[in-house]
Order: sequence, then C-alpha cells, then structure tokens
Amino acid sequence: MFQLPLSKRTVGVVTRKDAKMAAGYTLFNASRETYLIDEDGQLVHQWRSCRNVFTSYLLPSGNLLRDGTVALHSPGFQVGGAGGVVEEVDWDNRQVWVFDFYPYQQTLAHHDLEPLANGHVLVMVWERKTKQQALDAGRRPDLIADEGIWNDLIIELKPEGSSATRVWQWSMWDHLIQDFCPSLPHFGDVSAHPELFDINICPVAGKGAQRNKTLAQEGMDKNCLGLAFWKQPGKTGEKDWLHINSISHDPVRDQIALGLHNAGEVVIIDHSTTTQEASSHEGGQRGKGGDILYRFGNPAMCRQGTLADQFLFCSHHAVFIRGAPGEGNVLIFNNGRAPDRLFSTVEEYELADSHGNFSPYTGPQAPVWSYGEPCGKYGSFYCTHISGARRLVNGNTLVIMGPQGILFEITPEGEEVWRYINPVQADCEHYVAAVRQGDFRAEGKFSLFTAMRYERSYPGLLQDGKPRQLQSGRYLEA
Repeated sequence: MFQLPLSKRTVGVVTRKDAKMAAGYTLFNASRETYLIDEDGQLVHQWRSCRNVFTSYLLPSGNLLRDGTVALHSPGFQVGGAGGVVEEVDWDNRQVWVFDFYPYQQTLAHHDLEPLANGHVLVMVWERKTKQQALDAGRRPDLIADEGIWNDLIIELKPEGSSATRVWQWSMWDHLIQDFCPSLPHFGDVSAHPELFDINICPVAGKGAQRNKTLAQEGMDKNCLGLAFWKQPGKTGEKDWLHINSISHDPVRDQIALGLHNAGEVVIIDHSTTTQEASSHEGGQRGKGGDILYRFGNPAMCRQGTLADQFLFCSHHAVFIRGAPGEGNVLIFNNGRAPDRLFSTVEEYELADSHGNFSPYTGPQAPVWSYGEPCGKYGSFYCTHISGARRLVNGNTLVIMGPQGILFEITPEGEEVWRYINPVQADCEHYVAAVRQGDFRAEGKFSLFTAMRYERSYPGLLQDGKPRQLQSGRYLEA
C-alpha cells in the first residue's frame, strides 16, 4: 500500500513525531485477532485465536499469552468481560498450554491477566455464590439478585505440560465485614476495619448508574444500548457487585493491585502469602494475610469519608509502573461519569511506603501526575468504560481510549506525539471489515480493551540475540 502523508490519513497512524515518541511495536486485539504494528501502523506480525481475545501479552520468550471468551457457552456469565480460557501460544500461533474453566458454571475467568516473572499467570475469576450463601455471609436480602451474587477470586496458574495447575488463591469472600446482623459472620464496625470489604456495599443502581447517575431513580430504564438497569434506590440488579476489572503485580513489593469499578477504588493485597495465609488475617511479609493492605479512590466505601471525597470514577486499568519513570507508582485510567464528570483523566499515584507497609486508608488523596482536561476545555476526552494507560520507557504514556478504539501517546508535559485510529471493525464473534484509508469510520464496533507497547530491544522481539524477522509493508486499513 502506498504510504500516505499523515495529513491525508483518516485511520491508522494519523500523528507521529519520531523525535519525541517511544519507538517500538504496539500490540492490540480486535475480535479474534492479535496485531503487532510498527510506529507507522504497518502490520509486522499477527496471531489468530478461535475465540475473542480481550487481553494479550508478548512474553520475553516471544510467546503470546492471551485469554479467550466463551460467553456464548456460559449462560450464567454472559456479561461484559467474560473470558473462560487462558492460553499461551508460540510465535507461530501453536498452542503451548491452555487452561479452560469448563464447564463454565461455578467459576469463570474475566477481564484481565497478569504474567509473572517466574512464568506463572495471575487470573481474575468470578465465583458464583447462591442467594442463601450471600444471606449467610451477612448480605442484606434486598441487595441480592434472585440468582445470587458473584465473589471474586485471584488464582495463580503454573504452566505444566499442555495445561496448568493452580498454585495460589485469594478470595474476597475471606475478607468481608458487615454491620447488618450481629448473629451472622463478619459482623463488626465497618469504619474501624478498612482492611476488610463491606459485603453490603451496593452502589445505587449498580454498574450502569456508576457510569450515569441519572439512572439511579425509581423504576427501570434503558441506556443507549438498550440495556436495562435498576433505578430503584438500594438495588443493584447485578450479580457482579464488585466488578473487578484489572489486575497488576508489583514484583518488588510482591503485591497485587485490583481495580474495583463499582466501588471506585483500587485495593492492594499481599501476594507473598501461602493460599492458607491468603484466606486468613495473618501471615505473609506484612503479617496481614489476605486482608486489604491499602485502598484509595473512594473512602466512603470503608466509611472513612463521604461520597463527596470520591476521586476515582468507574476507573479501569490500575497498573504498577516498573522499568519506567514513576517506578513503583500506580497508573490509573479514571473514566469519569455522567452527568457531573463528563471527562476522563490518566492519573499517577505515589504510594505511601516504597516497601509496601501501608495502613489501609492513609491516602493518596491526589495524583503526582495527571493528563486530561474538564469537559469543554482543549485536551478533554471521555471514555464511558474499558480504556487504560501504560507508562513507556522514555517517560511517555500510551493511552487507550477503549470505546472509541483510539490509541495515543503523550509526553510528560502532555504533548501528543503519536495517535492510532483503529481501522478494524469487528462484531462479537468475528472480524468483519477494515475501513479504507481516506474514508472515515461510521457506525460499528472499533473498541479496544487494552494495548501494549514493546521497545525494539524487548527480549520477545529477539531470536538468538538478534531482531526477529518481521513482515512489513501491509497496513490493516484496506
């Protein structure tokens, strides 16, 4: 394809400032395809799955770690973010190992993965709890859908042969508190125990109203997608009451950060525990077992403040920064919400103690760096859901505007130095089409769940110490 000047492009790479951008290759997924593109948007490698892919990582070995959704075959988990399969394939897309949550009835992987330096993988997993189990744990009856609610597990998989085994597990169900019924388990003073999560946290009208507060009224309504949400105060109408949407591991502190969409919080837990310790309140390097070491974003969730103190709104993609400026800090895509915060920001938070010895609610209260302007100002952008950000080795930040299917890179000063408009249109099950260069994207699904940037010297892009032979010359845009 003839290389058009940037000024004439409508899709693909439309902004490129080589002197200021972080050179390297960008990895992203569209339906069943995983693409690796260069700085100009030329395809250099591609993997194809038999399932839709949310998240993928190029490993130092050159293999690809990815998830796969089985939502159509898991009637109990047919919601956004449903996965079900974790697998590793080699550079030529040959399967190395796979872990399948079949029969998809009691548990299901969802949203995100985190590869560890030792070759293991952390996976977020929904676990079905019946209505009676929720009642027995102290959940208020009016806050339980008839089908029960979902707990969240974090499991660690160790690849063995063509599959993997579970070698570690953490469960939110082991770290709950409630002040509803003294005769039931977990009863206590919620405000005195921020290391525990209140099982009766129930944002009014659930996930839908966290993104749009106008839905939190009496009765039922539908959003622009035709999806019905509860508008009755005190009801969620959702089984996925936690909606954890991201996971990140800090290898220095050996801790895990989880992003909680509905609560508007990031919580950090200890990974240095055994599974037995992770189910208790003692053990591990910090002596707290699996309790929450640290949490921030919405102090009202543990009654350390009010909703007026909330500063994370439907946030996504909370990740530890390692190997880049901001070392040890947490980078977050703060989505915002309608109608009072119709703009998104990318924010970097410095944690209270570099060694991870936190007290559960000591801050931070303000970011050390942020990007994004309020609605109506130059530089403002708004993503209702998904989305994310990655800190790059040169100090720039790669921003993923998920619903819009746009990637852009900014300097620490906020100058945009690279922008990619995804030309690949896909539906729920398969690749559909690509927009031609010179045309504009009309209606259709171009969304991107996440993306990664790898510098050219990254080990996964080398073979026998030399750069891999990468194809070039073809753009995804037709």
